[in-house]
Amino acid sequence: MAHAGNGSEVDVVERIAQTILDERDELVRHLSTEIRARVRVLGQDARLRELADASTSDNVSAVLEFLRNGADEAEVRAPERALTSARALARNDIPASALIRAYRIGQTGFLDVAMRYAVEFGGADTAAVIMRIVHRTSTYIDQVCEQVGVAHEQEHERWVGSRGGLRQRWVNRLLDGAAVDIGEAERALQYPLTGHHLAATAWTDPQVGTATAADVLDQLRTALAGLFGRVHRTLLVPVDEHEARLWFSVPRAITVDARAIERVLAERELPVRMAISGCAAGVTGFRQAAGQAARARRIAQLGGPGGERVISYADVAATALMAGDIETLREFVAEQLGALAVDNQRNLWLRDTLRVFLARNNSYAAAAQELAVHRNTVQYRVRQALNLVGSHHTQDGDLHLRLALQATHRLGAAVLLPDAAHR
Repeated sequence: MAHAGNGSEVDVVERIAQTILDERDELVRHLSTEIRARVRVLGQDARLRELADASTSDNVSAVLEFLRNGADEAEVRAPERALTSARALARNDIPASALIRAYRIGQTGFLDVAMRYAVEFGGADTAAVIMRIVHRTSTYIDQVCEQVGVAHEQEHERWVGSRGGLRQRWVNRLLDGAAVDIGEAERALQYPLTGHHLAATAWTDPQVGTATAADVLDQLRTALAGLFGRVHRTLLVPVDEHEARLWFSVPRAITVDARAIERVLAERELPVRMAISGCAAGVTGFRQAAGQAARARRIAQLGGPGGERVISYADVAATALMAGDIETLREFVAEQLGALAVDNQRNLWLRDTLRVFLARNNSYAAAAQELAVHRNTVQYRVRQALNLVGSHHTQDGDLHLRLALQATHRLGAAVLLPDAAHR
C-alpha cells in the first residue's frame, strides 16, 4: 500500500524530488563513480560500465517519479535498461550479489542527497518528510532488486547451459590472464590461439530489434571474413542482445582499412557500428587485440551516435589513451585550443580545416583538395583558427595542437567547452 502522508509533507517531498531532478545528471555521475569504485567488478568492461550507467540513470528518474506520484508499490517496475544490465552481468558470470550491492550503494548515495534537502525544506515536517522519503525509496529499491535479481537468475541459467555461455567463460579466463590449457581452450572455442588475431566489438543500431540483431552480427562476421582474405577461423561471443565481440584468426599481420569496412557495411546495408583492433600474435595478442577494440569502442561511445560507422584503433590510438581520463583531456583541449575549444558550428569548420592543414604538412593546396574548398578558403580559416588558438610555433606545441584537434574531431562535445550563447 502507498503511504499517503499529509498534504504539507507530500508537497515538501515533491519539492525535494523536483530539486534533485533538476540536478539529476550530476547525481547520476556521482552515483555511477561511487558504484564502480566500490563494486570494482562492474567497472572492468566498457560495455558493462555503459549498461550500468544507463541503469543508474533510469533508476534515479524512476525513483524520483515514485516519490512524486504516490503510486502503489505493486506498480513499481524495473526500468528496461536495468533489466538489460542485469542480464548482461549474468552472461559475464558476475554474481547477483554484486548487482544488489550496487543498488544498495546507489540507494545510500541517493538518500544522502535527499536527506540534506529534507532538512533544508522540511521545517516542522522534517521528521515526517524523512520517514516518507526513506519508506518510498526503500520500497522502490526492494521491488526493483527483486525484479532484476530474477532477470539475472533466469539469464544465468539459460546462458550457462548454452554454447555461447561456454565460449564466454573461456574467453573471460583468457582475457583475465588466468592459467589455462591452451589446447583445451582452442578445442572449446573452436578457434586457434596461435598465429595472428584481429579483434572487434560490434553493436547494432538502436532501431534493430533483438530478434534481428543476432542475424545482423552474424552477417557482419561473414562479411569481414571475406574482406580480410584467408581467415582461418572466426569467434563471435555476444555481450548482450545488441553487441558482440569478434576475433578473426588471420595467417599474417594485415593492416586494417576502416574505410574499406565501411564500404562493406554500406553495400550489405548492415545497420551496425564497430570498433576494430590492429593485428597481434599469440595468446597475448588475443588479449591485446581485445583491449584495443575496447578502447576504440570507448571513443565511439564518447563521440556519440553521429560518429563514424567504423573506428580503427590504429586511427585513434593516441586519443584512446588520453580518453582514459576524460576530465584531464578536456582541460588539455581547452589549454591548447583556447577560444577554438568552444563548441559551435563556426569553430567546428575552423578546427577541421586546421586539423587537415597540419596533417597535410601545412600544405594549403593539399588541405583544399581534401576538404573540397578553395585554397584561399583554407588560408582564411587557418588564419582565423590560429588567431583563436593564440598560435603554437614550437615543435612540442605543434604536436600538442594536433593531439587536441584530433581529440575534438573524434570526441566532439565530450571534450569541448559549451558555447555561452547556448548554455
